[in-house]
Amino acid sequence: MERKNVAWNMIGSLVYAGSSMILTALVNHLIGTEQGGIFGFAFSTFGQQMFLVAYFGMRPLQSTDTSQSYTFSEYRLARFATCSMAVIFGICYIIFNTLSPSAGYTAQKALVVFLMVLYKVLDGFADVYESEFQRNGRLYLTGQAMAFRTLLSVFCFLGTLAVTRELVFSCVVAVLSQGAGILLFDKRMAESVPGMVFTRTPGRQWKLLQDSFLLFLSVFLDGLIFAMAKYAVDARMTSTDNAVFVAIFMPTSVINLAANFVIRPFLTRMSYQWEERNFVELGAGLKKLSGIIFLLTVIALAGAWAIGVPVLGAISNVELKPYKSGLLFIVLGGGFFAVMNLFYYVLVIMKKQKGIFFGYVPVCILSFFLSFWLVRVGGINGAAFSYMLEMLILMLCFMGQAIHIFITEERHAGIPLRPGNIGGAEVKERMERKK
Repeated sequence: MERKNVAWNMIGSLVYAGSSMILTALVNHLIGTEQGGIFGFAFSTFGQQMFLVAYFGMRPLQSTDTSQSYTFSEYRLARFATCSMAVIFGICYIIFNTLSPSAGYTAQKALVVFLMVLYKVLDGFADVYESEFQRNGRLYLTGQAMAFRTLLSVFCFLGTLAVTRELVFSCVVAVLSQGAGILLFDKRMAESVPGMVFTRTPGRQWKLLQDSFLLFLSVFLDGLIFAMAKYAVDARMTSTDNAVFVAIFMPTSVINLAANFVIRPFLTRMSYQWEERNFVELGAGLKKLSGIIFLLTVIALAGAWAIGVPVLGAISNVELKPYKSGLLFIVLGGGFFAVMNLFYYVLVIMKKQKGIFFGYVPVCILSFFLSFWLVRVGGINGAAFSYMLEMLILMLCFMGQAIHIFITEERHAGIPLRPGNIGGAEVKERMERKK
C-alpha cells in the first residue's frame, strides 16, 4: 500500500505540475502569443491566486486530522464557502480592471480570466476530496484523481482549441470538463472509501474556517509575493509581454517540484528530531537539504545559461534572446524560493505559524512597490530581478527566524545532543539535570 501511495502521488503531482507548465506554451503555438499571454495570466497568475482563496490553507489541517475533529461533510461545506468567496472576489477584480482606464480589460480578456477563475476554483473544490483520501490512508486515490481529472480537462481544452482556434469557447469546455472530472473521479472514488463521514454538526464549518484563517492568510500572501512580478507585467505591459514572462518563469516550477521531492520525505524525521531536541542531526539534515537545493539551482543556472533561451523560446513560441539575464534572475529566484520553502516547513515544525505570517506581511508590501517600480524601469528583465530580490528577502526572513529559534532552544537545552537515537525521555532527563 505504501509503495502504491508514493507512486500514484508522484504520478499525480507530475501530471498536475507538468500540465500547468506547458499549457500556456501550447496555447502560444496554437493561437499566438498575444492570446497566449492573456491565457497565461488568467491561468497561472490570477486563476492560481483564486485557487489559493478556494483552498484556504485547509489541506494540512484536513489531511492530518486523524482524530476526526471535523467530518468530511464539514470540510466540504467549508470549502464550498471558500470557493464561493473566490468566485465573488474574482468577479470584483475583473469588473475593476474592465472599468479601470489603465488596465482596460477587453471583453475577451475579462471572459477568459473569469472562466479560468471558475476552472481553478473547481480545482480547489476537488482538493477537499483528495485531502480526505489522504486522511484515510489512501493517498494513491489522491494521485489517481488528480492525474485523471487533470488529463481529462487538459485534453478537452487543447483538443477544442486545436479544432476551433477559439480561446473563450475552449475555456468553457475546460471548465465543464473540470466539473465532469470531479464527478467521474473524485466523487466516484469517495464512494469506495469507508472512513469518510458524511454527517455534520450545524455551524461547525465556521469554526473550521476560523481555525484555517491564519494558514490561509499566510498561503495567500505567499502566492501574492510569488506572483507580484507577473501582476506588475500584466498591469504595465502588453499581453505578448505576459507570454514572454510566463515562458522565462517555467524553470521555477521544475526547481520547486524537484526540491519538494527532496524535502517532503524528510519532514516527518525532522519533526521527531525537533520534538526530541536532537539538534545535531536536525542541523546536519538542514545543511544536507540546503546543499541539495543549492546543487539543483547551480545545475539549473548552468542549463539556463547554455540552452535556456533557445529551448524555452521554441517551447513557448516567443523570442527570448533579449531576456537571457532575466531568465537567470528567475532561475536564481526559484532556488531562493525552494530554500525558503524548506525553512517554512522548519518553522511549521517549530510551531511558529505567527512568525511565518508576520514574515510574509512586510515582504508582501515591499514586493508590491519593488515589482511595479522595477517593471517600469527595466521591463521584463526588471520584473525578473524584482522576483529574485523578493525571494531572497523572504528566504533570509524565514531562515533567520529558524536559525534564531534553533540556537535559542539549543542553548536552553544546555547539553549538546549527540547524533543517534536519542529518545524524548532521555532529553527530559538531561534537561532536568541541567535545571
